[in-house]
Amino acid sequence: MAPQTSFNNLKVLEPLVPGSSEKGQITQEVVKHGGLGILTAAIFLAGEMAGSGVLALPAAMIGTGGWLGLALIFLFTANAGFSGTRLGLCWIMLEERYEEFRGEVRDPYPAIGEKAVGRWGRIVSMIAISLTLYGGGCVFIVLIAQLLGSLVASVGFSLSLCLWMVIVAVCLMPLTWMGTPKDFWPIAVGALATTCIACLLVVVTCILDGNQIQEKVFPAPTADGIFKAFGSIMFAYAGASTFPTIQADMADRSKFN
Repeated sequence: MAPQTSFNNLKVLEPLVPGSSEKGQITQEVVKHGGLGILTAAIFLAGEMAGSGVLALPAAMIGTGGWLGLALIFLFTANAGFSGTRLGLCWIMLEERYEEFRGEVRDPYPAIGEKAVGRWGRIVSMIAISLTLYGGGCVFIVLIAQLLGSLVASVGFSLSLCLWMVIVAVCLMPLTWMGTPKDFWPIAVGALATTCIACLLVVVTCILDGNQIQEKVFPAPTADGIFKAFGSIMFAYAGASTFPTIQADMADRSKFN
């Protein structure tokens, strides 16, 4: 049986790239062996998008009066889905046009920016990705340190938050030495599983304590609450920078969409 090619889905680009089908027939590439499958890529995407930011959404709804926060959630959900499909098509276009992107690529997002608008597109993309990941990483390190500190303090051992942050950073550092997502796919499975368990525990607690919860009166929406909710909801969906990296690690990248 002949191996399936990475460009068997290039017909979706015909309205965007004239002659893409003809070029795809000439420059066909064999599917990369050992890459991520559709299910594993989906787990990576779900684990990236459904993190601790999801657990912060209820608090973000308070300052918006409810309905406005719900509208923001739907807006950012649609925005993340649309951005993912556009990034996927952009990467397929790069593979079809440039042979150097058909193998292992470590920086797919900056590559898309460079081919789109030039060298400054790569620089802007790298700065934006670095700031996003740095800010998110600092939040997660502080959060993990606080949780570990409170957990260990319950057994009589206590350290300052600063020391816990250093310990957490040192423990997480070896994970950054791995090459691409396909090298640490079990972490994505664990991240998604823990997020699902946390959400399930919240739902079960609400059901068990439903009869004891008193009726709450939420405050009227304020400008400060709306801006805070906007930032929290945006943070919950700030995973688009990793989409091209996950797609570049797939065995058949044309199936990302």
